[in-house]
Amino acid sequence: MIKTTLKRLGIVLLLFIGYTYAELMVLLPTIRSNGRAGSVFVAGLFIVVFGVLLIVLWRTYQWFLSKEKADHWHRRLLDGKMAGFTALMVVLMYAVQIAGGLIQMSGAAAQPQNQSNLLTLMQQAPLAMALIACVGGPAVEELLFRGLLMHSLPHQDRLGWRIFAGILSSMVFGLAHTGVADPLNWAIYSALGGVFALTYAYTGDIRYSMFLHFVNNTVALML
Repeated sequence: MIKTTLKRLGIVLLLFIGYTYAELMVLLPTIRSNGRAGSVFVAGLFIVVFGVLLIVLWRTYQWFLSKEKADHWHRRLLDGKMAGFTALMVVLMYAVQIAGGLIQMSGAAAQPQNQSNLLTLMQQAPLAMALIACVGGPAVEELLFRGLLMHSLPHQDRLGWRIFAGILSSMVFGLAHTGVADPLNWAIYSALGGVFALTYAYTGDIRYSMFLHFVNNTVALML
């Protein structure tokens, strides 16, 4: 059991590194050309790079699931119950965002370095950054932090282990977006990751947390 868990965590780490390189592969051509890279080239490069990455992530996710006995994880149709729960999670997600904004406005926490970096990259490579933030990022990060990291732990058929896996996923999600030296912003990102983890744990269908992540990033980019 321990060996399997460590193996899965190692796979998650390698795929996270692959995600970092995929971002660089899409961003660097535009940055190095001082914004002269064509839109068709950037979009095509994004489709190829993130397409390959998503295929690898999805196949790995399916492999993780195939090794479990739990039947909680499967596709859920968008019925009234799922729509109501998703709407509730959207409200909770923006409650976290508003709370985070108020904390930053109070001066208790500075703007996260992650946000500063995103603003800089949006100026240097707007199309590439928009595609990564609104299309590739939500899908990749949900597969990494929810689909793979949560399933790296054993006993997914037990509620207690699912809760622990969700908490771990949220904390690592926060750590990936800010450093431990910035505890308040880490807590904000972790809380946001907690909303995504709760969505996935409740529905058992990763498409719902992907949708929430997509809405969050897209609205943030538009603002």
